[in-house]
Amino acid sequence: MSHPIAGTRSAARMVPALSILSALATFAALQIIACWLTGGFDYPLDDPYIHLAIAEQIAAGGYGVNAGEYASPGSSALYPLLLVPFHGTDLHRFMPLFWNIVGLVASSYLWGRLLAEAGWGHASWRVAGIAAAVIGPLAFMTPVVATLGMEHALHVACALAVVLGLHRHIGTGQGTALILAGAFLGTAFRLEGAALAILAGAALMLTGKRGAGGATVLAGLLPIALFAVFLMSLGLDPMPSSVKAKLAIMEGAQSAWQERLAVFGVNVTAPAGLLIAGLALATFVLSRLSPRIRDSRWATFAGVIALAAFAHLLFGQIGWLDRYENYILMVSAAGFLAILPKAYDDAPDARAFGAVAAMLIAGFVTYKMPFSAERIVKGARAIHLQQGQMATFAKDYLRTPVAVNDLGRVAFQNPDYVLDLWGLASEEAREVRLNNPAPGWTGEMTDARSIPVAMIYDHWFDAGQEGDQTGETWVRLGMLNLTVEGGFLGAYQVAFYATSPDTAPMLETAISAWEPTLLPGSQFVWDKSYDREGRE
Repeated sequence: MSHPIAGTRSAARMVPALSILSALATFAALQIIACWLTGGFDYPLDDPYIHLAIAEQIAAGGYGVNAGEYASPGSSALYPLLLVPFHGTDLHRFMPLFWNIVGLVASSYLWGRLLAEAGWGHASWRVAGIAAAVIGPLAFMTPVVATLGMEHALHVACALAVVLGLHRHIGTGQGTALILAGAFLGTAFRLEGAALAILAGAALMLTGKRGAGGATVLAGLLPIALFAVFLMSLGLDPMPSSVKAKLAIMEGAQSAWQERLAVFGVNVTAPAGLLIAGLALATFVLSRLSPRIRDSRWATFAGVIALAAFAHLLFGQIGWLDRYENYILMVSAAGFLAILPKAYDDAPDARAFGAVAAMLIAGFVTYKMPFSAERIVKGARAIHLQQGQMATFAKDYLRTPVAVNDLGRVAFQNPDYVLDLWGLASEEAREVRLNNPAPGWTGEMTDARSIPVAMIYDHWFDAGQEGDQTGETWVRLGMLNLTVEGGFLGAYQVAFYATSPDTAPMLETAISAWEPTLLPGSQFVWDKSYDREGRE
């Protein structure tokens, strides 16, 4: 069933172009401001460097962050493979930037294309359609998420490909190839893509394409299965360490379903979760109230959108610099905008325009724009000042194995061993931290690997408190402090420890050489309790 107000050819070109221009202009502005504030380029998260470190090991025939030691610190099967080009060069760290631009352009195009094909380019809908094309990517954070350097921008594009393909299938019987590609690549980038792939496959089956539906389900589950088999072939758990380390078991849950319901409760009370739930509910209600939708195959389309949103709220996460929910937020918003014109014979009324305006405003309010943008640019500065300078210290001044609890920047392009005490790249550390964090366990791990230095957030390991998990022989020399605020960091202070009194002089010498190079906005504060013989 095609819709009578399908957009013109000019709208099919104009609306996606406006979406792309809007998203890229915002993205460029954020990058320029961040570079100006930081004094150079960096990502607002340390995590892209984890994927870059994995890519280095892939290029060397391994997998993980340390040569000769298999680990699964990243949850994306495909993303590290895309980052392999230019490994070992100065260009390598810009690969996440490149792929996020690709993801942003693709998702913006698909967003605009869906609007055009849904009818928002028609004369009577065009003003609202242009507003949704231009403002939508901003209101729903796609340029902001793309600055993070992670795989989420590409995942958003894959999810929108599934939605656009399903829209084409319902309307014209086409779009199967787009659905299959989006389903396969979506789960190759993020495990959360499985729900949308399964639901899209079910929709194809319900509308008569059983073979294509089954193939879509298979395409969505295949990358997950292949990744699990690959990890097991390396002797690792089939579930990536990063996923297991971030899974939060809700206190008091009596069963898996009670745990899921507890997660659902947490998600829907978050502003972003409430927005996703609201969009899904609006799509479902519209599909039931409008006879034009209820009595057609568009009800199936609406059901996929609503159920996919519900699945994420039940099994997924909200937050972490707004990146985990971005794909389902775009799916929910795009699905509602795609279904809305189907409720009208031709011209919209005030309710339709009001719904679009309310949706866009809700996005800005939920994410507190432009304050979210400010947080992102300050985040790049914070990573540059903290993780960037720690990496410089480890690689240029220390030149020894080191233990950390934030892994990426220090491990990237570092020839020396890096022990991840938080457990993303160390199954042993993760198991101890989560199950049996006995006092001093971190010292046992550094001793076993002859690691002379640790750089950690003290409060993550109860340092100086009852049950102190730092090593019994560790000597704290001082703290790297940030003197500017803002950023997504575990703390604004990083403690520098010699893992035994014997290694303290070596660490002191390295810090003394590094300290004069510290950038404005940071300082190293020596512990008063540490006796620095021969200094001043």
